[in-house]
Amino acid sequence: MSFFYYLFISPITNILEVCFKIIQEIFGSNGFAIITLSAIVTVFCLPLYVVAESWSQIERNIQKKMKPGIDRIKKTFKGDEQYMMLSTFYKQNHYHPMMALRSSFSLLIQIPFFIAAYNYLSNLKALDGSSFYFIKNLGLPDGAFTIGSITVNALPILMTIINCLSGIIYSKGHGKGEKIQIFSCAFIFLILLYNSPSGLVLYWTMNNIFSFIKNIFYKVKNPKKAIYKCLFAIGTLGIISVFTIHRLSTQKTIYKLFIIFCSAILILIPYIIKFCKKLSTKFIQDIGTDKKLRKIVYILSFVSLTLLTGLFIPSHLIESEAEQFCYIDSYTSPFPFVIITFLKSCGLFCIWLSVFYCLFSDKVKNNITFLTVFTAFMFLLNTFVFSGKYGPIQPSLIFMQPLDHTANKAFLIISSISVLGLFVLTLVFFKKHLRLISYLLGITIFSLCFVSIKNIVTIQSFYKRMAPPQTYDTIEPIYHISKNKKNVIVIMQDRAMPSYFQEFLEERPDLYNSYDGFTFYPNCVSFGNCTMTGTPGIFGGYDYTPYETNLMTEKTMRQKRNEAILTMPDLFLKNGFDVTVSDIPYENFLTYPISDMYKDYPEIHRIQALGAYTDFWYKKHNIVRNEILSMRIKRNFIFFSIFKGLPPILRPILYRGEYWVSSEAFDNFQSFIDSYSVIDYMKDLVGTDADKSAFLMLVNNAVHEPIYLQYPNYEPQEHVTDIGTGRRSSDTEYHAMAGTFLKYIDFFEYLKKNDCWDNTKIIIVSDHGVSYETGNYDNSGLPFVIEDYMSFLLVKDFGAKGKLNIDYTFMTNADTPYLATKNIIENAQNPFTGKPLKVDDKNPLMKLDMGPPVSTRIRNKTKYPVADDEWWGVKDNVFINSNWYQWNFKTSD
Repeated sequence: MSFFYYLFISPITNILEVCFKIIQEIFGSNGFAIITLSAIVTVFCLPLYVVAESWSQIERNIQKKMKPGIDRIKKTFKGDEQYMMLSTFYKQNHYHPMMALRSSFSLLIQIPFFIAAYNYLSNLKALDGSSFYFIKNLGLPDGAFTIGSITVNALPILMTIINCLSGIIYSKGHGKGEKIQIFSCAFIFLILLYNSPSGLVLYWTMNNIFSFIKNIFYKVKNPKKAIYKCLFAIGTLGIISVFTIHRLSTQKTIYKLFIIFCSAILILIPYIIKFCKKLSTKFIQDIGTDKKLRKIVYILSFVSLTLLTGLFIPSHLIESEAEQFCYIDSYTSPFPFVIITFLKSCGLFCIWLSVFYCLFSDKVKNNITFLTVFTAFMFLLNTFVFSGKYGPIQPSLIFMQPLDHTANKAFLIISSISVLGLFVLTLVFFKKHLRLISYLLGITIFSLCFVSIKNIVTIQSFYKRMAPPQTYDTIEPIYHISKNKKNVIVIMQDRAMPSYFQEFLEERPDLYNSYDGFTFYPNCVSFGNCTMTGTPGIFGGYDYTPYETNLMTEKTMRQKRNEAILTMPDLFLKNGFDVTVSDIPYENFLTYPISDMYKDYPEIHRIQALGAYTDFWYKKHNIVRNEILSMRIKRNFIFFSIFKGLPPILRPILYRGEYWVSSEAFDNFQSFIDSYSVIDYMKDLVGTDADKSAFLMLVNNAVHEPIYLQYPNYEPQEHVTDIGTGRRSSDTEYHAMAGTFLKYIDFFEYLKKNDCWDNTKIIIVSDHGVSYETGNYDNSGLPFVIEDYMSFLLVKDFGAKGKLNIDYTFMTNADTPYLATKNIIENAQNPFTGKPLKVDDKNPLMKLDMGPPVSTRIRNKTKYPVADDEWWGVKDNVFINSNWYQWNFKTSD
């Protein structure tokens, strides 16, 4: 059933979801979005209905013509003799009883759309608690009135009445069998939908109303003229509403333009159709004489689209970072995600596109063939030539950094001109060189298959070598520190934001005592705006900032990153410390086996705690674990593939930080718990039984996966009922920061209780900040957001006492190795470069990477891909706008 769902239903469901979300966001009404969605589906299916009605009429005419003969046979003959006579009669009239199914086609085409709508709207959480006129809750049956103790749902009854009225008009003059079929279906839908959510019933009621109107138009003398008058009226009202309805007049300009554009299409549709017919006649219709070649080209084009979006793009992405897609929820292998995406793509381009193709005339088939060929070539062009640099991507297919689609205007202009040129070229070749197009598509299919198979083999090889992630049913110490010797704990808290910590201190002044002995450095920056570029400095110091890394051209990026990660472990090992590293990002640049980078350091304890305690945490808190991440991957992969195939100028329409998702179920709860559970159980995971000094280098991603937490203690709950009322109450990043740093207090109390506080140095540092303006920094005139390059730095030295101290000394996260070794290793030097970890004059080294985020595909390169004009610096004080400057390498200034 899953196979058929992903092949036939899921593509329709995805289209319904995108349409619903766009309408809902523009108009702000779930009820209106449902009504408009029903109208869109009706218009979309109208060509199918027209064909279905013509087939039904053909069947009715044949039945009417044969009826006298059939009646005579049935009256004269009985049993086998009647059967033989009817079979002969059908053969004489070139008819087969199976052809009677043509009269049911109008009903059959509704089934997949009904299943898709039922599946989508029945499970749409956005409808819960949403009202629409007399409907109090679109997520529940309407319960319009009660008769005694019986609650009556009026909407399904209204839906059935309209359905029956529509059937009466439609079936006027038709046979009894057809009428019985129509009214039987009406009552079946009443039974099916009576207790369904009113949002779903509203959708189907409107569907019946539009069908009712459609049937009336069929009975008028000039239905096309009547339909156009209605479309003209709707288009006119649409344009007027943009300027008169407050909700629309105050909307974003892009939304207003979208409404005006759609309305103008409705008004000008006769002229658009006329223009398209002329264009088609001049360039496309000449191929109608070679139907076989046309069919071959059509098949090759939709196969190309299916292979590109359903197989090549998913396998190519997974091959680049296979570990991100292994062992996701109940899926151990990444191949189910490829298969599901392929089925969706096949359903979209092979099944549903071919339904339209097969039902229409040769002229329409020519046009569909041309559009499919152009789309195939356009997707290929954009995927391989204008792929774009969007940086690392999460397993959920969400980009780690917000995309500024307008940043590179030259890229947008060149790509758009190229697509237009491709359209013209396709027109010319389509008319005169159709066979050449078939050869090109054939080569494309072979190439896509070859590369996809290669990717699949690589993924399979990686999957075999990858060990399953460790999970624990009990809590036992996995980290060990000493009670009577010095310990150093460095925690890289991914994306922790310094200004949010300051705001949280204002909200909770008691934290000044809870963070006893700590010094907080809010005037601290990172050298990169992502984990890839922001962490090497944390682990290895100033020698491994992006700019300094690019100077070491004799080594690969993988080698240099490994050196950065091993810098502090190497130093502490040589000074007699027991060393543990945990959940370090991009170890060995994700080249497996990861353990290869530690082969010269057998004493290092490598632990993977991320996600290891998630199931335990869920059980303890009586929460059922949902497979949210795998659901997001299965949903988003086809959107990601289409995103890559679209022209760059159109990509912002599809992706805006999400792919028009309308379900609140797709949050970061599980990803947050994967990391939060480690902090929650930190006091139980750290044993105090080590017989020598200990160095722990840990990474935690809780803040990187923000969710709303229950106010005022900022605790994760399955259903958050109170998010607070403060300035940042609606900011999930703030919630994640607050919850994470409140939970650290439990660990600190544990250290104090077990006499491990004064002999333990603790550093909590982040690789970068948030990628949006918070109002705490002056970003005026800068081509980037300062917040993106801010680093959180919190330090507690040995024996430090007193309330939390705030120190505005200028710092960077590359100071971490020096701070960690300070007062332990005298004049500590980088073991790989020989340079001192302490840097007195930071200004010459302040070269911040403002280039695009990068992926692990650079592992065998020697440099980050940063242009000369993408290096920026800052001096002394990050809060002063004029202190930020662009490096000019021509003058070394």
